[in-house]
Amino acid sequence: MLNFYRRFIPNAAEIQSVLYDLVKGKKKRDKTTIDWSEAAVQAFQTCKNSIAQAALLAHPNSEAKLSLVVDASNTGIAGTLQQTYLKNTQPLAFFSRKLTPAESRYSTYDRELLAVYSSIKHFRHFLEGRDFIIYPDHKPLTFAFQQTGDKTSPRQQHRLEFISQFSTDVRYISDIQNIVANALSRIDEIGIPSEIDYEETARAQTDDEELLNLPGANSNLVFKTISLEPHGTPLHCYVSTGNIRPYGPKAFRTSIINVIHSLSHSGAKATANAVKQRFVWTSLKKDYTEFWKRCIPCQKSKVSRHVKSSKLFINFRKI
Repeated sequence: MLNFYRRFIPNAAEIQSVLYDLVKGKKKRDKTTIDWSEAAVQAFQTCKNSIAQAALLAHPNSEAKLSLVVDASNTGIAGTLQQTYLKNTQPLAFFSRKLTPAESRYSTYDRELLAVYSSIKHFRHFLEGRDFIIYPDHKPLTFAFQQTGDKTSPRQQHRLEFISQFSTDVRYISDIQNIVANALSRIDEIGIPSEIDYEETARAQTDDEELLNLPGANSNLVFKTISLEPHGTPLHCYVSTGNIRPYGPKAFRTSIINVIHSLSHSGAKATANAVKQRFVWTSLKKDYTEFWKRCIPCQKSKVSRHVKSSKLFINFRKI
């Protein structure tokens, strides 16, 4: 279903790349266990949200001005074909794809050039015979057609020659303004929504007896008071491993687990790992297991396994 509505989803290739990697190289009926990581949980949830919030595409207007907005990241490239009519900008179609291992090692300039080249190839049927403006957020590309041939590689020359057959009007757009293409190409922007009250959590930390006793009980645990963005609320955070994780006070542990578990109702181990990546407390595994057992949707959909019988042993006597 995602692929059927792909052209309506701005970030289709990028948000699905994590899911594609899980089944890459596997056969149709391969029973190999899939490592359903936190990144996969986030990507799957974002896929569901993208279907529910699919963009409404406009019909092409021959009198409207066309523009192609492109962007590239370390993992993907993307382009948005849009038209401007009566001072209103409307999306016509989206394009995005994951970079190959070789392409991911390109320089920033080459990745941005690849984004322009691939986007024009994808929207060729729209762009042939039409004037349009190319908007990258990489300023050196605006001078691409002014440099001499001895300063470009054969690959760059080939792509610039192809682009010049359609348009040489390249204008810089700042990264702040390039909202749509950024969303298409950057999977790092995908995050789990938070319903946790950080101010209340901070107040609960000051009264938590377990937190006060932890540094004395184990010298390896290092806690520091850090103001976390975007909330700016100072929280006691565990920093020993280099990964900043707020301490989960006892009064808010159920709320923390509920927010993360409700995203996809994944199994006990998967969501426990997701909580561990964001918070820390001593009885985390135990608390989550008890929470999962009380989750009604999870228990209703739980698959009951038949008990496997032991192998039948027959003692054949020699006659």
